Amino acid sequence: MTRFYSPSRSRLQALILSAVVVLLGQSAAAQMVGQKELPSDGLDLVERGGEQIPLNLVFTDSNNQPAPLANWFDDDRPVVLALLYYRCPVVCSVMMERMLESFNGFDYQVGQEFNVVFVSIDETENPTIAGAKKQEILADYVFGAGTEVQDNWAFLTGDTESVKQLADAVGYEYRRLDNGEYAHPVAFTIVSPTGTITRYMYGYEYPSKQMKLALLEASEGKVAKSLGDRVLQFCFRFDPTEGAYTLQAMRVMQLGGILTMLFLITLIGGFLLADRRRKRRNIDTNAHTSDADTGPAGLDRLGANMGHES
Repeated sequence: MTRFYSPSRSRLQALILSAVVVLLGQSAAAQMVGQKELPSDGLDLVERGGEQIPLNLVFTDSNNQPAPLANWFDDDRPVVLALLYYRCPVVCSVMMERMLESFNGFDYQVGQEFNVVFVSIDETENPTIAGAKKQEILADYVFGAGTEVQDNWAFLTGDTESVKQLADAVGYEYRRLDNGEYAHPVAFTIVSPTGTITRYMYGYEYPSKQMKLALLEASEGKVAKSLGDRVLQFCFRFDPTEGAYTLQAMRVMQLGGILTMLFLITLIGGFLLADRRRKRRNIDTNAHTSDADTGPAGLDRLGANMGHES
């Protein structure tokens, strides 16, 4: 296979690359999130959901500094973890482009609600190569490439042993081919803030809503920014048969029941409050009338009425 690499970032290029993937038989046609798309030479991805990844592994970041994997895991933010390689001519380039499009499509920001860690499976790649890819990708990130994003979107390289340990932990099989390229699954993982694997995402299409739901799930709702996020988390559940987050009818019915109860409570409460205010106004009016009748003017009117009657 002829290696090619270009810094062009247009969507047209991504579409062309997707077509090349199909024409070259590099993998199956693009699929929706959750549908397995694996290479044809026997490699597999063994899902290890619920298992812990080794956060003590040390890689090298794009600034050529030692980078413990634990640096990108804390008590709040989930992590998008992808094993790939930066000089990949087709598959990995398309994956990174599509991930960027997904991140650009919702309001969660790298470094605030979630982190991203890319790890190269090619031990010959170095921090210079990783840094060039990082600049290329971050140039089109809608939230910019400030310090917060730079620090929390990692492009790592490492030795064969460290990469292999991480790949084994997530069940990711890969193999170097005779032409120097790599065969590998088209997939990445969503990991909880404490390093537990929560979800796998497959193929080349990562709808922003699906990505957001996966991050909500991984954080157990901690990254929710609004009531709308809470509703999403409540009403959508991952459906293994569909390979995606789908709207759950029972959840919608439960939410509808809760909203109906709240509406009725508010309505009845409003009626009771209005009735109490009406009664209070009547009491105040009667009291004012009584005071008027017993005051000097009231007594004069009363005396005049009595004189008229006599």
